[in-house]
Amino acid sequence: MSAAASAGSARPFDPIVARPSHRLSIVIATSAETADLLRADGQLPETYLRLGRLAAFYRDADSQLPRVLAVRDLDPPTLAFRRGGGTAATIRAARLWLFDVQAGPIVAVLSVDLDCEPLVLIPFLEDLYYDDLTIGGSPIDGVAADLLDGVDAAVRHSAGSRLELTSQRHQMVFTSATLPEDSVQRLIYRADLDANPQYSSIQYPAELNRRPTSGAAVGAYVSVLAAQQDYIENCALLSSVQVVAASCKIRRVRFAAYETLLRVRELGTTRATMSRPERRAELARLHETLAEQELALTFGVEAACEIGILVPALRVENFHRQLVACTGLRDSIETVSTMLARATSVLAAEEGSQTALDAQRQDLRRLRYGVTIGLLSTIAVPIGIILGFFGGNYTQVDGNRSMFDWSHYHDMYLAVLGLILAAGTVFAILFLLERLQIRRASKPSH
Repeated sequence: MSAAASAGSARPFDPIVARPSHRLSIVIATSAETADLLRADGQLPETYLRLGRLAAFYRDADSQLPRVLAVRDLDPPTLAFRRGGGTAATIRAARLWLFDVQAGPIVAVLSVDLDCEPLVLIPFLEDLYYDDLTIGGSPIDGVAADLLDGVDAAVRHSAGSRLELTSQRHQMVFTSATLPEDSVQRLIYRADLDANPQYSSIQYPAELNRRPTSGAAVGAYVSVLAAQQDYIENCALLSSVQVVAASCKIRRVRFAAYETLLRVRELGTTRATMSRPERRAELARLHETLAEQELALTFGVEAACEIGILVPALRVENFHRQLVACTGLRDSIETVSTMLARATSVLAAEEGSQTALDAQRQDLRRLRYGVTIGLLSTIAVPIGIILGFFGGNYTQVDGNRSMFDWSHYHDMYLAVLGLILAAGTVFAILFLLERLQIRRASKPSH
């Protein structure tokens, strides 16, 4: 009986998180990437985050999901907020994270626990979004860079030689309180103002709003999770890390695709100034660049749009899809994919033009060589005629005169010179025509 009673008293599911404070987490993509883009570096998330019964799924797909590079607990008194500092809120705890994502940038996450009324979180959300805070007198990017320097991993930076924070970011509000819809919209829009629900882009994931005491709302830049289980909060944070990394990656791919297209266009205007080996090498490099961008788009962005195949959990999948939809990630993928396709088409056309130009050069070169051989033959034949003439027993040949006697043999020499000049003229005309055709073919088309 005691065993049965004990089993019956055990809860069949995890309780709602009983955190006394509100937690704000801002997820920011950085300019740094680890060397192995096809495998996330660092430790498993379950080392630091409780993932409950879903931990096995994250463990099985650890190479494709975010991993923890570094964690540092921050001393609350060292945090100074520009707007939030003027409120009555109390900072209870703070932590800085660095995550690595497959084929994506390193992502920094700053989490702050605050004791205050829910709407007092708005100025803190503003400060976090615009980096209007310092940690021990240093900006957040400097603290994150110092944390990254202590990581034993090969890191490369896309801008400069030090970590920088990008504009791709998303904020998470985790609270144990059940918030009314009006308060949720004020937090998501970071404005303590009334709003018309008919004109709102906020999405409410159905699976996270099934219970009357729990709720979730997703916006493009802020999401709110109220009265959820702790492992659901952690899974939502990991989804946010993955989507922010994908948004940063697609922005980089877009810029790279645009630069590639500009470079291809420049190649079309420099045909007359660049040598063929240089153009061939540049075209090959651009092909390699486009291939790398396609690979980054597939594994760094498209793969991040779906998580259900890796973590088969309704609430996790529902939140992830809503976040992807609100951030417009799929639309960005379609736009960038079109840009890459256009760049590939233009590059293929430029390569075709270069191939045709090379073939034309080869044809003209063969023609020139043929004319040269014909010219040499034409010169050799008159010389043979002259030697045969003077070596023969002809009445026109005077044995007492030199063969170089111009006054006596000028008719013969004029005829031979005429043949040589005619052949030389033909060669010169063909050579000039070749240069003219090559120059016309090398001119950029408008």
